[in-house]
Amino acid sequence: MTSLITNNRDMLEKRNDIWIISESRDSDNVWNTIEDDDVSGPVKEYILSDIGRYLLNPKTIEVKKKLIGCEIHYKQGGLKKMNNVLRRFLPMGSKRKKQMALSPDVIISRYKLRIPSLQDPGLEDHLTAIYDRLRFYDSVSKRLAKVNPRTTSQIVGICEDIGGNFSYLKLQGSIEEKIKYIDSSISKDVRVLLNGACVAEGLFELRGYDFESHSADKFYRILSFNSNGKQKACVLTDTNSIDFYLNDTQLLKYMHLLEQSLKTNPKLRYTFKLSMEGKIRPMKLFFNKKLEIDYSKSNFPEVYRIIFNELKLGPNQRNLIKPILNYLQIGVSLHYLPLADAEEGRMHTHTSVLHDFRALEPLRKNLPKVYSEIQKRVFDSDAGMHYLLDSFSGLSHVK
Repeated sequence: MTSLITNNRDMLEKRNDIWIISESRDSDNVWNTIEDDDVSGPVKEYILSDIGRYLLNPKTIEVKKKLIGCEIHYKQGGLKKMNNVLRRFLPMGSKRKKQMALSPDVIISRYKLRIPSLQDPGLEDHLTAIYDRLRFYDSVSKRLAKVNPRTTSQIVGICEDIGGNFSYLKLQGSIEEKIKYIDSSISKDVRVLLNGACVAEGLFELRGYDFESHSADKFYRILSFNSNGKQKACVLTDTNSIDFYLNDTQLLKYMHLLEQSLKTNPKLRYTFKLSMEGKIRPMKLFFNKKLEIDYSKSNFPEVYRIIFNELKLGPNQRNLIKPILNYLQIGVSLHYLPLADAEEGRMHTHTSVLHDFRALEPLRKNLPKVYSEIQKRVFDSDAGMHYLLDSFSGLSHVK
């Protein structure tokens, strides 16, 4: 056990202050840990940062979203049930049948006001009190008062996230309790439980992690192995027992892509550093496999402009490269909010564009020097061989 910890600390010495996951190595002396699994083949071991553990953990996290309305679903009476049966035999398209189906009522608040964080708590409380009084003039309360619980089968909340994205909120309790909750919480921030940081394919919620408490020295072991023909991965506790299994081993690939981005993109590292200093509020992390940036219609990225100048390539040679850049792109985007008052309410995004080195295979013979120069910039990991093709930042107004 001592030798394993020592080896992990040796690996940590090569880490920067901001890191996600180490390179893999073959692991031994782990059979007691994963004895419940029928392990076949080698076991790979990684060390994982505290941020990496948060991103992979399937444990429920809590975030705040603004409740802006609800969907009201009604019970089907005897006549409506009969109509449902008749629709099966009617000679009409599926679109027409859906139109005949009983649709839920959607109630959305008209008030979009967001009160920014203020340095004066007294002023912030005063503005909040005024805002609460204005909410009673919203039509939501009037419409909720007309809802008949006896004819209502379900009420689902509708939330708006920072950035203008919408999501459903599952409510607990009776129909009467749900109506009361919507009425008292409309246009307010409410607590929402999420099933882990990974909320969709390639999309991670960051608000459940305390970036300011991050320590680069804190690490966890993660094991990847084959069991009964399936790939599995588990994160271990400090005592080397199994803490949790990954819901999907493909999540490891995202960790390696983020590690590649941090190693190759100083701007992204700096943005993460600002998070740990409490100067920005990270919101979401998104891995986009369909970035579709068309470099045939724009200028070459800086990495290629530097190589062109060094090799003195002409226009014809450069044109051979442009179509290649449009394939096998992966975008790693960090969405965040600066905490400065002047920037409150504007979502910022920093994106690293990683390019799969396999896309450059046609250049091996046609432009071997360019191929060789890019190869020097490639970072190799279990996620493949990538290099930083481009990076850019942008912002948008929050609705």
